[in-house]
Amino acid sequence: MESMGSMGSLMVSMGFHPPGRFLASQLLSVGPPHGVTLAFVWTRRGGPMDGIPPELHLKDLEGLGVDLVVEVAHPCVTQEHGEEILQHADLMLGSPTVLADPDTEQRLRGAALRGGHTLYVPHGALWGCDDIQRMDHNGTLAALKVTMTKAPESFRLQGWLQERLVAAVASGGRVVLYEGPLRPLCPLAPNNVNTMAAAAVAAPSLGFDGVQACLVADPSVPDCHVVDIEVLGRGSCGRALRVTSSRRNPATTGAVTGDATKWSFWSSMLGGSLLEPITPYRPYMGPITHPEPHKDPIGTPLAL
Repeated sequence: MESMGSMGSLMVSMGFHPPGRFLASQLLSVGPPHGVTLAFVWTRRGGPMDGIPPELHLKDLEGLGVDLVVEVAHPCVTQEHGEEILQHADLMLGSPTVLADPDTEQRLRGAALRGGHTLYVPHGALWGCDDIQRMDHNGTLAALKVTMTKAPESFRLQGWLQERLVAAVASGGRVVLYEGPLRPLCPLAPNNVNTMAAAAVAAPSLGFDGVQACLVADPSVPDCHVVDIEVLGRGSCGRALRVTSSRRNPATTGAVTGDATKWSFWSSMLGGSLLEPITPYRPYMGPITHPEPHKDPIGTPLAL
């Protein structure tokens, strides 16, 4: 496996909240020994970027001379700039909820093909992602449900779901905010359900309409994010593989992203052995680029 160190330079696109700050800090401090460097940082709100040298502040995307753009800001960044980025570089989506919109998905797919670049989705907080991918590829995956439980202050919700969260806070107890297909949930919780979106990408036979989502507000877990995954395989004679996992990810009170997820992003950026980026749009999760000799045909992160 070729590591992402072969890529050379990187640009991190972010709002400079904790995931972005973490990745930028890692690239500045330990990136060069891995063969990667931080080329630019961009914040969508134009706020201060403490610790980032002024010459690394990206003003616009004109003449973008990097190998990989890492989005860890908000899905709107990819909606607005994804096609332009893919003209110049590979793109790693830290906010894969953007792919729940079919039009955006198709536009990004077309841009990647035209530009000869690859669109990647990191595993993030999706424990067991490789196994889910293999089952989907083998045709043995029947159902997949992801339940995410967080303290109310960790949610950044929209529309009627925000109203339901307000009611949940008033009740003072554990409340199921949403349960059902994933696709309608993504625009209502674009910052909070990227793990679920990664599951939909990992299991394209189910996708955003087939993966089941459950979002829970629970004040009894103020310092962690809990992700429960239920996998059902195809079977016969009433027998089928069933797997459940529960991941408790330490998190600062009110944080959207858990501590371990930031390290997962870093491993994916390096194309490391712990977690491999996944790419949408083909049943076997292959890259959506024109074939290149140095890229593995099943989409392992040789380009990352």
